[in-house]
Amino acid sequence: MAPSSRSLRVRGPALALGLALCIGGPVVVEGPALALAAAPADKPAKAQLATLVDDALSEPFLAEAQVGVSIVDLETGEALVERGAELPLNPASNVKLVTTAAALGILGPAHRYSTGVYHDEGALSGTTIRGELYLQGSGDPALVTANLYELAGKLRARGIEKITGGITVDASTFDRDELPPGFDQKQELASFRAPGGATVVNFDTFEVHVRPGAVGKAPFAGVEPPVAGVALTVTATTEAGGKRELLADYEAKDDHVELELRGTLGVDSGATSFRYPIDDPSRYAGELLALVLERQGIKVGRKKIKTGKVPRKAELLAAHHSDPLGVLVRSVNKFSNNFMAEQILKTIDADPGPATFEGALQRVREHLQARGVPTEGLKLGNGSGLYDTNRVSAGQFTALLSSVYADERIRPDYMASLAIMGVDGTTRSRLEDTPHAGWVRVKTGTLDGVSSLSGYAGAPGRKPIAFSILFNGIRKWDNGRAHKVQDRIVELLARYAAGQPLTGKLE
Repeated sequence: MAPSSRSLRVRGPALALGLALCIGGPVVVEGPALALAAAPADKPAKAQLATLVDDALSEPFLAEAQVGVSIVDLETGEALVERGAELPLNPASNVKLVTTAAALGILGPAHRYSTGVYHDEGALSGTTIRGELYLQGSGDPALVTANLYELAGKLRARGIEKITGGITVDASTFDRDELPPGFDQKQELASFRAPGGATVVNFDTFEVHVRPGAVGKAPFAGVEPPVAGVALTVTATTEAGGKRELLADYEAKDDHVELELRGTLGVDSGATSFRYPIDDPSRYAGELLALVLERQGIKVGRKKIKTGKVPRKAELLAAHHSDPLGVLVRSVNKFSNNFMAEQILKTIDADPGPATFEGALQRVREHLQARGVPTEGLKLGNGSGLYDTNRVSAGQFTALLSSVYADERIRPDYMASLAIMGVDGTTRSRLEDTPHAGWVRVKTGTLDGVSSLSGYAGAPGRKPIAFSILFNGIRKWDNGRAHKVQDRIVELLARYAAGQPLTGKLE
């Protein structure tokens, strides 16, 4: 990517990715299985449900908003409520429901990513590799530092102590378009919009850890992992009190990143950390492998990282295999991981490769059509839902949810990937301490002016209710109100599915 220079005010910890850099796979928070509910309600209950949904949607802040609601009873196949259900709207991160359903359907829940380390044919002589060490990825969205230690450990176990050449990174499984479509709409220095690629580590991000020094002195700061391609300069000072007023000046050079931390940090403010993206994912992956090899006692000759293809007759030294896709998608939907969503999207087009976003999105559209999901008005711009790139209607979401629920091959992994309201993921605190915590599995979506919630509501003994609630054009300070309206509606659906009274306090 072209060199760039940006500044960012940093006041607190960066957005959590749901995965730590030091572990080998997604953090998965387990909760109760989705309860799938009782007998269908009678016609008066259906009419009452529609009335109560309309009451919930009558909040004044929604008066000028675009609203799409679709509620379908999967037990009967009946549409219970439709309000603007055919209106194509920006779904924000609800589009991850489309991405993960297509990936599970096309690639299969058992799909695994492979990352391999190779040397030239005949280059291994005793304890020395005479020539290059090649690192080749396949788009693994969850490859982290610990996995590189695994690879280095396998080399060490084979007695390798020295590489006379350097490291060449092969990222040719994907094309060179590293930034997903629409991500250029905002030039944010944010970890959630990091570029991707076939060989990427740590979500293509690094961390800066900072703690106060003595008053009048510079804070203590360091980069993790401490790769050669990140140069940190600290000109900030520690002052009395607990305020944190730090600025990060970030400049991407041709072969490294320069980061200056300036401003002030209160001596009582405590330690904090920030996460930043890397402009060159392949270089970063190679630098990190070189660092890990050196730490494992394997000397690397050339320090500069190259990119290129693994030779046809190269020999495999070691490989790391990811968790199955059915596990990886949990971090996409439960924790709304943008980076992983885009990596998984592009993987859909990896055979025969090189994978492109355009090709992947076309395959997703074709997959939806094969599932019987209507595609009129559908616009798929990226796989994460970031920025103003996608248009999906509430009715298209419930059609997708209905189709996936009927597909026994992918249903278990798909439903396990969704956040359980009141239990985990992005909805841990929604419906918390209510009788219906654990009864609803969803995907959330939030952007400026956008709030969305789609998923399944149920109770024991029957198929669930599929629903999608999309709001566009709300004021960003009304997101809390939007959540309350959505939560009221899904509680109604859980009651309806269980045959409980739709009004009044439950005993």
